[in-house]
Amino acid sequence: MSASASTSVKTERHCAACRHFDNAPESLEAAIPGLRVMGSGYSSVRNADGLCAMHQRYLSAASYCEQYAIR
Repeated sequence: MSASASTSVKTERHCAACRHFDNAPESLEAAIPGLRVMGSGYSSVRNADGLCAMHQRYLSAASYCEQYAIR
């Protein structure tokens, strides 16, 4: 993980509220081949995790970085 992405919440600027963050189950299933074999994008264990279009990675909704952009 790069220094620009952190996994702890220190401000209100978190991924869940960022325009680059997508946590739609359909998006996760499309982006992660084989996810449906293990369960699905609708699984409760993923909580509110999603995909960051800016960093091209799967992140916790509580993560944040310097590229945050309000939705």
